[in-house]
Amino acid sequence: MSVKNCRQLLSVVVVLFSCIYSGCGSKDPGPELTPVTGVVVLNEQPLFNADLFFIPVETTPGVGGQARTKERGEFNVTYGRGGEGLPTGNYRVAVSYRLMPDGTPVPEGDTTPPIESPASETLPPQYSDYDHSELTATVSPGKPIELNLTTKKK
Repeated sequence: MSVKNCRQLLSVVVVLFSCIYSGCGSKDPGPELTPVTGVVVLNEQPLFNADLFFIPVETTPGVGGQARTKERGEFNVTYGRGGEGLPTGNYRVAVSYRLMPDGTPVPEGDTTPPIESPASETLPPQYSDYDHSELTATVSPGKPIELNLTTKKK
């Protein structure tokens, strides 16, 4: 193989490697996000410090998102890959309200897996089970989501 052929082959390899490594300059920006706000109410009272998980169903694109309720049960959803909101479409929603042994909510941002955490889920699986929650929501522009939960009072 001549020096000229080696240089050409090396140039081709460098260009191919650069394209593969950088995606040839095309990066999928992901689906368009719609701001998602709403409120969670439990037994007619705002639910504070609950974690919400939005799981896309049917043909809804994207990876879903999550939120944490504020003092009046209000929330803003953050997309799973960054950004505010979700793609329009249908979602299954899991609402988790875990309490530590002393009765305080799990701190925001706690990444301890539930199985390793001393916290206990206080909501029934029909609301809190990530894979089987019966709660649903439709995301559309300008339409807040209201989740009304009821449990038997102890």
